[in-house]
Amino acid sequence: MHGIVHQSLKRYVVEKTDERSWQAVLERSGIEPKLYLPVTHYDDAEFDTILETVATMSNHERAAVERDVGRFLAEPLLRTFRGHIRPRWDLLTLLDSLEEIAEDLRSKRAETEPPTLSCERIEGGGDGDGDGAGADTGVRIGYTSERDYCALAHGILEGIVTEYDETGTVEKVACVHDEREPTTESVENVDGDCLFRVVIEE
Repeated sequence: MHGIVHQSLKRYVVEKTDERSWQAVLERSGIEPKLYLPVTHYDDAEFDTILETVATMSNHERAAVERDVGRFLAEPLLRTFRGHIRPRWDLLTLLDSLEEIAEDLRSKRAETEPPTLSCERIEGGGDGDGDGAGADTGVRIGYTSERDYCALAHGILEGIVTEYDETGTVEKVACVHDEREPTTESVENVDGDCLFRVVIEE
């Protein structure tokens, strides 16, 4: 996993609590303290273990903590990969381009393993029926990854909306890891293990 994720997880814990709490998390996780470098890759299992420990120590569900970390992670991700984002892009264009950006990262950096994304613009109405001229617009995004960080992806999308200073919602439409069946909408329009609908208020 890219070092920016581990580095951001540490910053998240320290900013929410303090440095001593981070050291306590590491001790309880059985992980030796280290300097996380954004250009280095680290073991996914270490990230998972720390997340589980934070969830246990804070008395929160693992998915809730993971999603909150995702919100925190959005800003450093946008900063780190700003070379793939055109200055003139608005939020919807960026969201619609995430599939292209992920493929570009995968092709240019052999050690980088971004998730597979599938994106489709929603024009008007927010539900994809195309009948809501002048209404909210958005993007459907399908997420697939062997890492299974759907909650992290959910939070990152929410964080991106916040970073662009927009008002909108990020809804998880369906997920193979949930008990509920995928909706007809999700199956017909985008591919992915986890499917999100981002709607931006106009």
